[in-house]
Amino acid sequence: MHLSEKKENLRAAIVQRLKGMTDTQRHAEGRTLSRELLKLIPTGSIVCPYVPLKTEADIRLLLTKILDRGDPLYLPCFEDNRLVYRHTTDLSSLEKGALKISEPPTSAPELDYMEENIIVIVPGRAFDREGRRLGRGAGGYDRWIQKQRERNPSTQYWGVCYECQLVDEVPVEQWDQDVDQVITARGLASN
Repeated sequence: MHLSEKKENLRAAIVQRLKGMTDTQRHAEGRTLSRELLKLIPTGSIVCPYVPLKTEADIRLLLTKILDRGDPLYLPCFEDNRLVYRHTTDLSSLEKGALKISEPPTSAPELDYMEENIIVIVPGRAFDREGRRLGRGAGGYDRWIQKQRERNPSTQYWGVCYECQLVDEVPVEQWDQDVDQVITARGLASN
Protein backbone atom coordinates (compact mmCIF):
# COMPACT_ATOMS: atom_id res chain seq x y z
CA MET A 1 0.00 0.00 0.00
CA HIS A 2 1.34 3.44 -0.96
CA LEU A 3 2.03 5.96 1.83
CA SER A 4 -0.71 8.28 0.57
CA GLU A 5 -3.23 5.43 0.94
CA LYS A 6 -1.98 4.67 4.46
CA LYS A 7 -2.42 8.34 5.35
CA GLU A 8 -5.96 8.44 3.97
CA ASN A 9 -6.86 5.24 5.84
CA LEU A 10 -5.50 6.69 9.08
CA ARG A 11 -7.39 9.96 8.53
CA ALA A 12 -10.62 8.00 8.03
CA ALA A 13 -9.98 5.92 11.17
CA ILE A 14 -9.36 9.05 13.24
CA VAL A 15 -12.55 10.66 11.94
CA GLN A 16 -14.45 7.60 13.18
CA ARG A 17 -12.75 7.80 16.59
CA LEU A 18 -13.63 11.49 16.87
CA LYS A 19 -17.24 10.77 15.95
CA GLY A 20 -17.31 8.39 18.90
CA MET A 21 -16.62 11.26 21.30
CA THR A 22 -19.51 13.27 22.68
CA ASP A 23 -19.39 17.07 22.82
CA THR A 24 -19.10 16.77 26.62
CA GLN A 25 -16.10 14.45 26.32
CA ARG A 26 -14.40 16.74 23.78
CA HIS A 27 -15.00 19.79 25.96
CA ALA A 28 -13.72 18.11 29.14
CA GLU A 29 -10.63 16.64 27.49
CA GLY A 30 -9.92 19.97 25.80
CA ARG A 31 -10.10 21.85 29.10
CA THR A 32 -7.71 19.37 30.73
CA LEU A 33 -5.36 19.62 27.73
CA SER A 34 -5.46 23.43 27.96
CA ARG A 35 -4.50 23.27 31.66
CA GLU A 36 -1.61 20.88 30.85
CA LEU A 37 -0.36 23.24 28.16
CA LEU A 38 -0.54 26.23 30.52
CA LYS A 39 1.67 24.38 33.00
CA LEU A 40 4.24 23.65 30.27
CA ILE A 41 4.35 27.05 28.50
CA PRO A 42 6.84 29.35 30.24
CA THR A 43 5.41 32.76 31.16
CA GLY A 44 6.52 35.39 28.67
CA SER A 45 6.55 33.03 25.70
CA ILE A 46 5.12 34.09 22.36
CA VAL A 47 2.30 31.58 21.96
CA CYS A 48 0.97 30.63 18.54
CA PRO A 49 -1.94 28.22 18.99
CA TYR A 50 -5.01 27.84 16.77
CA VAL A 51 -8.77 28.35 16.97
CA PRO A 52 -10.09 24.78 17.02
CA LEU A 53 -12.38 23.22 14.49
CA LYS A 54 -14.84 20.66 15.85
CA THR A 55 -12.48 17.84 14.82
CA GLU A 56 -9.44 19.41 16.56
CA ALA A 57 -8.50 19.40 20.22
CA ASP A 58 -10.59 22.14 21.84
CA ILE A 59 -7.99 24.49 23.35
CA ARG A 60 -10.22 27.57 23.64
CA LEU A 61 -9.56 27.70 27.40
CA LEU A 62 -5.84 27.99 26.63
CA LEU A 63 -6.45 31.00 24.37
CA THR A 64 -8.32 32.81 27.15
CA LYS A 65 -5.77 31.94 29.82
CA ILE A 66 -2.81 33.04 27.68
CA LEU A 67 -4.48 36.43 27.19
CA ASP A 68 -5.31 36.64 30.93
CA ARG A 69 -1.68 35.90 31.75
CA GLY A 70 -0.51 38.68 29.40
CA ASP A 71 1.60 36.57 27.05
CA PRO A 72 1.63 37.58 23.37
CA LEU A 73 -0.95 35.53 21.45
CA TYR A 74 -0.76 35.01 17.69
CA LEU A 75 -3.31 33.01 15.74
CA PRO A 76 -3.06 31.53 12.24
CA CYS A 77 -4.64 33.18 9.23
CA PHE A 78 -4.77 31.72 5.74
CA GLU A 79 -3.96 34.51 3.32
CA ASP A 80 -3.19 34.03 -0.36
CA ASN A 81 -3.02 30.26 0.18
CA ARG A 82 -0.36 30.53 2.90
CA LEU A 83 -0.28 30.43 6.67
CA VAL A 84 0.43 33.70 8.53
CA TYR A 85 0.28 34.34 12.28
CA ARG A 86 -1.31 37.59 13.47
CA HIS A 87 -1.49 39.12 16.93
CA THR A 88 -4.69 39.18 18.92
CA THR A 89 -5.59 40.71 22.26
CA ASP A 90 -9.33 40.10 22.08
CA LEU A 91 -10.94 36.85 20.95
CA SER A 92 -14.20 38.68 20.25
CA SER A 93 -12.46 40.57 17.42
CA LEU A 94 -11.81 37.39 15.42
CA GLU A 95 -13.39 37.20 11.98
CA LYS A 96 -14.21 34.30 9.65
CA GLY A 97 -11.33 33.99 7.20
CA ALA A 98 -11.04 32.52 3.72
CA LEU A 99 -11.42 28.96 5.08
CA LYS A 100 -14.34 29.98 7.35
CA ILE A 101 -12.09 29.65 10.40
CA SER A 102 -12.01 32.38 13.06
CA GLU A 103 -8.83 34.42 12.76
CA PRO A 104 -7.49 37.89 13.56
CA PRO A 105 -8.26 40.65 11.04
CA THR A 106 -5.67 41.26 8.31
CA SER A 107 -4.95 44.63 9.94
CA ALA A 108 -3.52 42.87 13.04
CA PRO A 109 0.29 42.88 13.31
CA GLU A 110 2.04 39.83 11.87
CA LEU A 111 4.35 37.73 14.03
CA ASP A 112 8.02 38.72 13.95
CA TYR A 113 9.23 35.27 12.95
CA MET A 114 12.76 35.94 14.27
CA GLU A 115 11.65 36.47 17.89
CA GLU A 116 12.97 34.20 20.63
CA ASN A 117 10.66 32.05 22.78
CA ILE A 118 8.08 31.23 20.08
CA ILE A 119 5.95 28.17 20.83
CA VAL A 120 3.66 27.01 18.03
CA ILE A 121 0.78 24.77 19.10
CA VAL A 122 0.06 22.57 16.09
CA PRO A 123 -3.18 20.66 15.48
CA GLY A 124 -3.26 17.43 13.54
CA ARG A 125 -5.40 14.49 12.56
CA ALA A 126 -3.03 12.10 14.34
CA PHE A 127 0.33 12.08 16.12
CA ASP A 128 2.66 9.38 17.34
CA ARG A 129 5.03 9.42 20.30
CA GLU A 130 8.01 10.18 18.03
CA GLY A 131 6.47 13.55 17.06
CA ARG A 132 5.30 12.52 13.60
CA ARG A 133 2.16 14.37 12.55
CA LEU A 134 -0.63 13.60 10.12
CA GLY A 135 -2.42 16.73 8.95
CA ARG A 136 -5.54 17.19 6.87
CA GLY A 137 -3.64 16.69 3.63
CA ALA A 138 -3.25 20.22 2.29
CA GLY A 139 0.30 20.72 3.63
CA GLY A 140 -0.25 24.25 5.00
CA TYR A 141 1.33 23.62 8.40
CA ASP A 142 4.13 21.47 6.91
CA ARG A 143 5.18 24.25 4.52
CA TRP A 144 5.00 26.89 7.24
CA ILE A 145 6.96 24.81 9.78
CA GLN A 146 9.67 24.01 7.23
CA LYS A 147 10.07 27.68 6.33
CA GLN A 148 10.02 28.77 9.98
CA ARG A 149 12.66 26.17 10.90
CA GLU A 150 14.91 27.65 8.21
CA ARG A 151 14.48 31.26 9.36
CA ASN A 152 14.36 30.65 13.13
CA PRO A 153 15.63 27.26 14.38
CA SER A 154 14.79 28.15 18.01
CA THR A 155 11.02 28.04 17.40
CA GLN A 156 9.36 25.14 19.23
CA TYR A 157 6.51 23.08 17.74
CA TRP A 158 4.14 21.27 20.07
CA GLY A 159 1.57 18.89 18.63
CA VAL A 160 -1.68 18.62 20.58
CA CYS A 161 -4.46 16.10 20.25
CA TYR A 162 -7.13 14.10 21.98
CA GLU A 163 -6.03 10.73 23.36
CA CYS A 164 -7.90 8.94 20.55
CA GLN A 165 -5.69 10.74 18.00
CA LEU A 166 -2.47 9.34 19.43
CA VAL A 167 -1.40 6.31 17.35
CA ASP A 168 1.53 3.87 17.28
CA GLU A 169 2.98 5.18 14.02
CA VAL A 170 2.10 7.97 11.62
CA PRO A 171 3.13 7.29 7.99
CA VAL A 172 5.24 10.16 6.70
CA GLU A 173 6.66 11.39 3.42
CA GLN A 174 9.76 13.53 2.88
CA TRP A 175 7.88 16.84 3.11
CA ASP A 176 6.05 16.02 6.35
CA GLN A 177 7.29 17.99 9.35
CA ASP A 178 7.61 16.49 12.82
CA VAL A 179 6.80 18.37 16.02
CA ASP A 180 9.19 18.66 18.97
CA GLN A 181 6.77 17.13 21.43
CA VAL A 182 3.22 15.83 21.60
CA ILE A 183 0.88 16.78 24.43
CA THR A 184 -2.48 15.29 25.36
CA ALA A 185 -4.75 15.77 28.36
CA ARG A 186 -2.46 13.31 30.17
CA GLY A 187 0.58 15.54 29.63
CA LEU A 188 3.66 14.88 27.50
CA ALA A 189 3.03 11.93 25.19
CA SER A 190 6.21 12.06 23.11
CA ASN A 191 9.57 10.47 23.85
